[in-house]
Amino acid sequence: MREGRKKKGPEVIGLPDFWDALSRHERKLLALDYDGTLAPFCVQRMQAYPYPGISRTLEHISRRADTALAIVSGRPLAEVLILTGSFNGIVIGSHGMEKRLSSGDIVIKTADHAQRQGLACAQSVAEDNGLGDLIELKPASVALHTRGLDPEEAARLEDRAVRVWRAISERHGLEVRRFNGGVEVRATGWNKGDALEELRRGMPPGSACVYIGDDDTDEDAFLRIRTSGYGIRVGDAGRPTAARGFLPGIPAVRDFLEAWADLNVPAREESVSWIRDG
Repeated sequence: MREGRKKKGPEVIGLPDFWDALSRHERKLLALDYDGTLAPFCVQRMQAYPYPGISRTLEHISRRADTALAIVSGRPLAEVLILTGSFNGIVIGSHGMEKRLSSGDIVIKTADHAQRQGLACAQSVAEDNGLGDLIELKPASVALHTRGLDPEEAARLEDRAVRVWRAISERHGLEVRRFNGGVEVRATGWNKGDALEELRRGMPPGSACVYIGDDDTDEDAFLRIRTSGYGIRVGDAGRPTAARGFLPGIPAVRDFLEAWADLNVPAREESVSWIRDG
């Protein structure tokens, strides 16, 4: 940490006073989506590694005395852990259904019996409709991935998945959600907003909460902190969103993280211990 260095952070579109407001909070929670936020999209999903410089910067932030750091992803937890390597913050996968605590312990929430039946049915129907090669099975969802396909073909397959999954979802406590590069049918009752709220409850009163993401599934988190935190969407500032601010792309996220790492608060070598794991 470079002591005494005071550098104005990069602009957060829509939040011109963001860095000044952040500096007034003694404790901070920074939660980040993975794909499209920390890592560029990749057709080969397990090749989607963090953007250059981001892993090193996250390591610096994780040693700060004032910041609790978490990654919140729709990917299965195991995938996030592989792609992020030595990251030692909290990692949440499957939209909050899986979590690795800062202690290293893993907590898994399970879909109920009806939801599991519905997911098995969604998988079978997708395979019967010729979509089996594009399907990914997750702990509480089934996802259709179309990244890399011709855009018209991708749209056609996504629309087909939505049609065949919608009736199943209504009978089994599931929901169908589009994401950047596909469609997912997943268990209701827990999402990224719920996962973020659980993290917030473990923070000291008056802590700042910042969530950065790029996808429609991140809107659940943006909505949770619409009036009590800072939701920042990555991408086009003209898109409808519950986020209050924007960063134009992953390079801007890296600049944002570097500025956070350089905030004028001393660092300590061990990770934050005052957040209550739950």
